[in-house]
Amino acid sequence: MQAAVYGRKLALLTHRRSAVGAETVQLDTGIVTFLHSELLLDRGLHKRPFRLRSDWMSRVESVDRAMAGNLGDAEVMLSLSDAELSEQERAALN
Repeated sequence: MQAAVYGRKLALLTHRRSAVGAETVQLDTGIVTFLHSELLLDRGLHKRPFRLRSDWMSRVESVDRAMAGNLGDAEVMLSLSDAELSEQERAALN
């Protein structure tokens, strides 16, 4: 699966629950790259790359054309809950 996402535009959706139970979704997009044998989401010049864990790769889905516009014209997407992220990973996304 890693080879299938390399070089493609990925939409990373992070679902978070507030203290009152409201859900918010953060969208980050970028190109999937390799650096030192790790998959990274390169989010451009103004944001740090985000490390994509190998155990998440089986959950990457193709984006259909109707949804692509809502997901920053991404080709593939990965949806994660806030609970799946470490403190370090959450900080890297902000």
